[in-house]
Amino acid sequence: MTDTSILLDSSVWLSYFLGQNNSTKEIIETKKLIMTSVLSLFEIKRNLLKENREEAEIEKALDLIKNTSIILDINEIICENAAKISIKNKLHAMDSLIYATAMLNNALLLTFDSDFKNLSNVRLL
Repeated sequence: MTDTSILLDSSVWLSYFLGQNNSTKEIIETKKLIMTSVLSLFEIKRNLLKENREEAEIEKALDLIKNTSIILDINEIICENAAKISIKNKLHAMDSLIYATAMLNNALLLTFDSDFKNLSNVRLL
């Protein structure tokens, strides 16, 4: 990793919680500045509910995210930029909003989601 600020996509957090990839542990347990879009809280909780995880386990996961990363809200600027990004790169709304959040905060977006391939400041894991 570099000294660059990173924004973790929901896919990275989910991989960590579901034990799908050991590299996510190193990323999340680092002392570097980690950011997470508030929208990822929705995506993560939704996915954990679909996995039939217990509510206590889900809350523990969300608490970990909130305690180890800076949660970034969306705003008008992010929304307006995301609309352009969505059209230009044929991204879904949620992905565009998360990507725009990373760009506005000068962060490298880390993700397992191939929808982000070929975009600048993205590292596919």
